[in-house]
Amino acid sequence: MYFDAWDGKGNITVEAPKTVVKSELVTKPSKPSYSGNSYIIKFQFWLNDEYKAGLVVDGVYGPKTKAAALKALQTELNRQFGAKLAVDGKWGPKTKSAVRTVRKGAKGNITRIIQGMLYSFGYDPKGFDGIFGNGTEVAVIAFQEDKNLSVDGVVGKNTFEEMFG
Repeated sequence: MYFDAWDGKGNITVEAPKTVVKSELVTKPSKPSYSGNSYIIKFQFWLNDEYKAGLVVDGVYGPKTKAAALKALQTELNRQFGAKLAVDGKWGPKTKSAVRTVRKGAKGNITRIIQGMLYSFGYDPKGFDGIFGNGTEVAVIAFQEDKNLSVDGVVGKNTFEEMFG
């Protein structure tokens, strides 16, 4: 509403309405922020999505992430090779005897589990894509060297045991 005022001398004063601004705090949902390792976050999300792991996605590698990864490995050994393992997240002689040798050229979820574990231990396989390429091979070699394993770039029983045992 505008107010006009005539002062009797031919002048009209126009006063603009005062604008009242109410401050309002609007909170909208935002994406949670994660302070942990982004590759471990990706690994944890994948374990939750693919295997219903129920992990808290925090980017921190700990016993729950390790157990979830081992359950994923046991699940894949059962699916792909009919291993008939208990999916319990515990490393033991049955799981060790069921693992297969995984090397450059392999593709699939077992390779992705290996890549996730490499990231969890601080090695960069140059991707979390389930493809055992040059980057994964170099990361496996570095892991094997650091763990005093036979260095061949191949993930066999001893390398799996070092990751999960």
